[in-house]
Amino acid sequence: MKLFTMTTTGNTRMCANMIHSLRQFSDTPVLVYCDDEAKLELENYIGNENNIEIKETNCGIKNYNEYGSDNFVELCFKRIEHLITELENSNEDFVMIDTDVAFAGDPTGHLELVQKLSDYDFVFQTDQPVGSTICNGFFYIRNNQKTIEFFKKFLILSKSFRENEKTIKNKEIHDQYLMNQILVNNHPQGRELNSMVKWSLFPVTFATNGHLYFSVNETFGSELVVHCNFCVGEKIKIERLKSKNLWFMGDDDE
Repeated sequence: MKLFTMTTTGNTRMCANMIHSLRQFSDTPVLVYCDDEAKLELENYIGNENNIEIKETNCGIKNYNEYGSDNFVELCFKRIEHLITELENSNEDFVMIDTDVAFAGDPTGHLELVQKLSDYDFVFQTDQPVGSTICNGFFYIRNNQKTIEFFKKFLILSKSFRENEKTIKNKEIHDQYLMNQILVNNHPQGRELNSMVKWSLFPVTFATNGHLYFSVNETFGSELVVHCNFCVGEKIKIERLKSKNLWFMGDDDE
C-alpha cells in the first residue's frame, strides 16, 4: 500500500509536514506528483526521509491554491489522472491524501484491516456532521479493474458537470463534490458509476476532520489521521496544526 498526493510550489511545506508527521510513526511509502521546481522545494524540506518517491507532473499550476479557485479544481482532477496511471501500472492499493493531513499515530494497521478483511473498493474520511458525507482528503482505493474504470468514467463525467461553472469565480464542482453526487446522492448522470463500486467511511475516531478536531474540539483520543480542512489558507492551517502539536516544520521565519 502506498500513500499518494500531489503538490505545487508554495504548498510543499504543508506536504513535507504531512510526510514528517507520518514518519514519526510509520515508513509507509509516499508517492508525490509535482513539477521540477516544487520537487526542489520538497526535497529541501524533507531531507533524507525514506520511502518517498517523487514523480513529475505535466500540470503547469504553481503556488498555493486556495479552495474554490480555478487552479484548485484543476489540481483535483489532475491528481485523479495521475492516480489512474499508478493504478494501471502497479498492483498496489493506494491512499489518496491531501497535503493538509497530519498523522497523530500510525494508520497502517487500520488500513491493512480494510485491505485484507473487507471487500470495499473505496473507504473515505468523512466531513460529517456539518460537511459532506464523503471527503477525498484521506481516501483508500483498492486496485482493481472496477476502480480503474470508475475513475476513467469519473473524469469523463466531470467535464459535463464543470461546464456549468465556467463563468463562476468560486468553483464548487471539484472531485469531492462529484464523488458525493455519484455515490451519496445517486445523481442520475452517475448511476452507472454508483453501481460499479462498494464503499464505506472511516470512523472519525480514526480519521477525523477539521471541524471536529479544531473548530469544536470534539476529540476521542484515538484519532490517527487529522485532516486540517474547514479553514482556508496556509497560515490558519499552520496555526491550527501547531495548536495540536502536529506541525513539524518549525516557525514561519525559520
